[in-house]
Amino acid sequence: MQLLRVLLSGAFDRFPNLQVISGHWGRMAPFYLQRLDDMIPGQISELSRTISETFKQHVYVTPSGMMYLPHFEFIRKVLGEDRILYSVDYSHLTLAGARRFLETLPTRQGEK
Repeated sequence: MQLLRVLLSGAFDRFPNLQVISGHWGRMAPFYLQRLDDMIPGQISELSRTISETFKQHVYVTPSGMMYLPHFEFIRKVLGEDRILYSVDYSHLTLAGARRFLETLPTRQGEK
């Protein structure tokens, strides 16, 4: 919710170089981008771009230990690999499986 509030505040219009990182695959926001665009169009938000365009240009996401291939594939399709950063939720979760997850991702080595 806080990231959505920042998006709607116009902060990214006022600070065009501002970049933020959102953990846990963007905390569900990427799954609702199309819905947000439909429900809060530019006439209402008064933003220079759609919410999804702003998100895609200013937000990086991390898995935060949620090493689940379907989530990765969805985020890669919606945001692109350039917007995914590696992280784990250590010390809340162990690092078990994190390396295997990264090594077996269906991406080219250069993209990793």
